[in-house]
Amino acid sequence: MKFKREKIRDFYLLTTDVENIFINEYMPGAPGNFVKVYMYGLLYSQNEIEMPPEKMAKQLSMDLKEIEEAWNYWESLGAVKKISLKDGGYDISFRQIRAMMYGSTGTVSGSNVSDEGSRCPQDKDDADIYNEELRNLLQNIEQLKGTSLSPSEIKEIFSLAEEDNATTEVILLAAEYCCEKGKTGINYIAKVVREWMKEGLKTKAEVKEKLAAMSQRNGFYKKILRTLGLNRGATEAEKEMIDSWVDDMQFSKEKILEACVRGSFISNPNLRYVNRVLHNWFSEAKISGRSVNSSSGVSQAVLNRYYAYLRHKAETEADARRCEIYAKIPEIKELDQQLLELGQNLSKTVLSGDKEKIAEIRRMTSLLEKEKAVLLTENNYREDYTDIKYACSKCGDTGITEDGGRCSCTRERMGEAELWQNLTSSEN
Repeated sequence: MKFKREKIRDFYLLTTDVENIFINEYMPGAPGNFVKVYMYGLLYSQNEIEMPPEKMAKQLSMDLKEIEEAWNYWESLGAVKKISLKDGGYDISFRQIRAMMYGSTGTVSGSNVSDEGSRCPQDKDDADIYNEELRNLLQNIEQLKGTSLSPSEIKEIFSLAEEDNATTEVILLAAEYCCEKGKTGINYIAKVVREWMKEGLKTKAEVKEKLAAMSQRNGFYKKILRTLGLNRGATEAEKEMIDSWVDDMQFSKEKILEACVRGSFISNPNLRYVNRVLHNWFSEAKISGRSVNSSSGVSQAVLNRYYAYLRHKAETEADARRCEIYAKIPEIKELDQQLLELGQNLSKTVLSGDKEKIAEIRRMTSLLEKEKAVLLTENNYREDYTDIKYACSKCGDTGITEDGGRCSCTRERMGEAELWQNLTSSEN
């Protein structure tokens, strides 16, 4: 038993299929007259009827130039394909948009209508576009972005694969990398892919190695800033500066962090200070012909002068704080004078051996110190605000402990003394 269906001879009584993807993605941004041209041409393509441009222009009340612009527009989006003819004219081949996006195959034209279910593309371009790899790539990128790709975005992705010769693996890795950074634009992703291609990164392994190195370097940027007490990300200029330490001057990470530790002791730790230190080290190493990562060390005389510098610095800063307090809280100046006199009396009394008087002086000293502490805290100052703050509380920045031994801070001070010597030499 066979089944037949009567064919309608007047094609105006038939229906024209329009893909939903065209309506949703292509039509909203297109000029109205261009949509008219597309729909009218689609009507004739599905029935394989010729429609000269002059006749179409007349029926749509448009001029030939606008008809030409419309077909150029749709071809630029990949919705149609212009096929040149020997007489100088051209035919229009309507491409199946869902095939272009998701890997179904075929084109629909006035002279050649392919089966929607066919897996045999019309030409090599279709074969390149409709392969499963690209289809999966588009779907994966849409999942990463969380939105559907527009026709122009799809065209840009195809351009990466076909014109820039980027593999689908590299394109997908770029999309993952960019989306993790919150950069989901296809143009941004394409820029990253092209930069990688310029660097010669053409395989998944090469890109992963590059990303691992970038991650490691980013971690080093953060470590440097944390060492300086800076709780923020590095600026692009700071990254370039750090890169020059590693790549150009060949400093080890340990040596760079050593410079950062020293830089953290200044009142306003910053990368410019560290940069100056490393440049000094680099120049000295070059002159002496040694590795930039070696240490020249300092003599005991230089170390002693550095300790003297630290003591003077701590005492000068304490004097400045004391003057500030005397100006704001005059009572504390009087208390300090009384404490000074009690201290002098205590020294004399200790020699006399009068225990009762010694105890009384100590009692009075304790009362005055408590009174001073109350005045400071009531005025929002720390109790020890006017005290001398040495870098090392154990030796008072002398390098020698109370029992006459070498203080444990000496090793750290030697490194600082080397830096201090270099800086003072360059300033002089």
